Amino acid sequence: MRLLCSPLLPVGCHIPHLRVFLKICDFIFVLRPLILIPAWSFYLIGAAQGRGTLWVTDYRFPTPISLLSLTAILASAYLLNQIFDRESDERNEKCFYLSRGIFHARTLVIYALVFFVIASLAFKRAADVQRAPLVAALLLSLLYSLPPARLCARPFFDIAANAIGYGAVAYVLGFGAYQSTPLRAIVSSAPYVLLVASTFLHTTILDAAGDKAVGKISTTVFIGERASVNLAATLHVLAVVCALATGNYAALAVTGLSLPVTLRTIVKRQREASAVLVQVITLVVTAAAIVSWPTYAIIVVPLIILSRFYYRRRFGITYPGVRKSV
Repeated sequence: MRLLCSPLLPVGCHIPHLRVFLKICDFIFVLRPLILIPAWSFYLIGAAQGRGTLWVTDYRFPTPISLLSLTAILASAYLLNQIFDRESDERNEKCFYLSRGIFHARTLVIYALVFFVIASLAFKRAADVQRAPLVAALLLSLLYSLPPARLCARPFFDIAANAIGYGAVAYVLGFGAYQSTPLRAIVSSAPYVLLVASTFLHTTILDAAGDKAVGKISTTVFIGERASVNLAATLHVLAVVCALATGNYAALAVTGLSLPVTLRTIVKRQREASAVLVQVITLVVTAAAIVSWPTYAIIVVPLIILSRFYYRRRFGITYPGVRKSV
């Protein structure tokens, strides 16, 4: 990585406007918006299935206040996670904000509190049926990162927390924008829960070396890389079977289209295959959400383009990309 002028500002940092622009971007990307995309996507897929069709019927986002609350909860959680996962993040060469002195831990705590306040204010205006999923999102977020629970460092609990948080909670929250039938929403979310569980396992494969080095016992550290690949493939196949069994053809399309890339990792056990898988499945899920809500592309596409520019200029890496997990 080639850095000039200072350890924080890369090539071109002598340009004042670029300095300011990168600093603004620091406050955006420290929130890890690219891993917010799956949560937004599952919310919108849930909303589409709640209204009864994946095809475009309305260009407006459904009940944006609940989506705002979910986003603020997750942003707050991601900030806290960076503090408590600092050692493993440094080993895995990701989330550089603390290790490179771009932000201090105290700043991230204050920033997290700001988003918690935003989440609370939005929560008060959310529909009654959407409040239970929002409370679940908050509890899972706190239990995932904060001691003594630290579900992120407990085998299988790390999978469950992510699978439920993204595949169920975000989906049920979106579903509730159109229907007050939580049980139906939970049942129809089952294939997505299994899909997220499968995908998340591959992120633990990518981080296994760094996690093991600092004593963080993720599922992959506990059962090994090969077992994780096989378990991930099994979970993905179960997601397809579950979609068929419940007659959820939208979920069948999402899980079925992405199944080949999961099965490919059984043959290609390189970590690059896991990195490709995570991004392909994210792309499939995001595309499904865009099919239902085309205006979503106005948010996602510029965000991805900006991230490619930002991570290259700030850290000298290509992200999104298959070489690094950020």
